Amino acid sequence: MNDSTFDKELLEISSMVKGGYSFFINNAGKAIALITLAVSALIIFADISLSDFGSSAFTTTLAAMLCASYIIYFSLEDSGERLGERCDEYKEALSKYKAARAAVGAGNIKELRSFCLKYSREELSFRRSNYIAEAGYTEEEYDAYCKGGKVRLRDRYYFSKARRMRAVKLTPALLLSGSTLSSSSELEDPSKKKYLKALLNLLPSTLCMIFTVSVILNVRGDLTPSVVIDGLIKLSALPVIGFRGYTAGYSFVKDKKSCWLETKARLLSIFSEESAGD
Repeated sequence: MNDSTFDKELLEISSMVKGGYSFFINNAGKAIALITLAVSALIIFADISLSDFGSSAFTTTLAAMLCASYIIYFSLEDSGERLGERCDEYKEALSKYKAARAAVGAGNIKELRSFCLKYSREELSFRRSNYIAEAGYTEEEYDAYCKGGKVRLRDRYYFSKARRMRAVKLTPALLLSGSTLSSSSELEDPSKKKYLKALLNLLPSTLCMIFTVSVILNVRGDLTPSVVIDGLIKLSALPVIGFRGYTAGYSFVKDKKSCWLETKARLLSIFSEESAGD
């Protein structure tokens, strides 16, 4: 087998896998509907009663289901994000962002800081003016309020809310970094918060481990149809949660993260055009 044939087969396999993932995402709603229908059928053909909320059996089962739900949701949500990074929308947005970022030279950081400050001020002014206009007021009325003029109680509510608006955080690091930054300054050492972030990430897994270690299992000896139906109804929530997590992760990357990258790419392109014009 030559190299071209091998590469062709790899591309076909990759295309099939991608098609399977896309089929899974596009039909997640149908799968959830079918699971709901199956659960409803089990409920209709069985005698249903609610357990006591304060009983130990209810508390233990609820804790186990919540633990399993969190693990399944966040695991599949992460898998959904990885799938979203393969979609055309994200790839195109990432390509535009990388090209716009590469056009910014290392010597333009000072000018980029000034651009960020200017944009933040203009964006705040636009957002505030738009809010005031939507509420039915004019800039003159708002300026009069800021200067201490007397206004009605209803007017004061809208004007005070507009006055409390703050500018968006925009720095060169946020524009030039491909990931979100939580530090207050791009010069702050990220290793200071590394261990705290690691502890927060491990907290759900730690709680799940504490619970799973403390659980004592007793196998039921009477697996009657009613017991089986009861177990199926309890477990039916897990695939629904899994589908929700998977589609949520995919939609987050495909829609929100792609839009975020495109916005940063547009801002960097505007800065590059202004720098070139100067």
